[in-house]
Amino acid sequence: MKKQLITLLALVAIPAISFAQTADEIIDKNIAAIGGADKIAAVKTLQFDQSMNIMGMDMTGKTSVVVGQSLRNDITVMGQQITQVVDGDKGWAINPMAGGTAPQALPDDQVKIQKGNTYIVGADLVTAKVQKYPVELVGKEKLGAQDVYNLKVTRPEGVANYYVDATTYQLAGMKATVSMQGQSGEVKSQYSNYKTIDGLTLPSTIELNSPAMPGSLTMTISNVVFNPKIDASIFAMPK
Repeated sequence: MKKQLITLLALVAIPAISFAQTADEIIDKNIAAIGGADKIAAVKTLQFDQSMNIMGMDMTGKTSVVVGQSLRNDITVMGQQITQVVDGDKGWAINPMAGGTAPQALPDDQVKIQKGNTYIVGADLVTAKVQKYPVELVGKEKLGAQDVYNLKVTRPEGVANYYVDATTYQLAGMKATVSMQGQSGEVKSQYSNYKTIDGLTLPSTIELNSPAMPGSLTMTISNVVFNPKIDASIFAMPK
């Protein structure tokens, strides 16, 4: 009887072992859900528009990206334009709402964080695989009503947890603890309203929470263009 019980338990355990997924398998399914590694790798530059709302205040913006290298954000709020740029290991910003119209160099820790945004929105796990960042499967859990896989990724700017929808394998959310100007805080993002553009399925709505903001920011992405010609001079710091 004891031998039969051991055999039965072994048979029950086999499906559980067979259906367990590794972090690599989850990332591969995420890449396939986005559109495949080849299509993602073919994107060298991109541009998109943004409309944002935070605590009832509306903002608009335009983003230009050279993948893995450069990023420029031009945000219009209350009739003023805020520009933030990262180019390689340097960055600068013009923020008239902070009391000045002259460009200011960004601190190194902020450059490092912004450099992490020089990739396709919603394709963070693709970057993790290509760049060979350490990835650990924490487990399966709930994110709101969604069943998700929690993947812990050690990035150059810090550790982030990515939540992958267990059904669609699209990115559902992210949280990370970041340090900036001597202070640390937790940043959270949720991704939704996925749309397919030129064979790539990406989020068009992002809800962002950061200790640097007075409330939750909802961003809608539109007019996405892959591989536009971008003049490198737009990333140069004005003299």
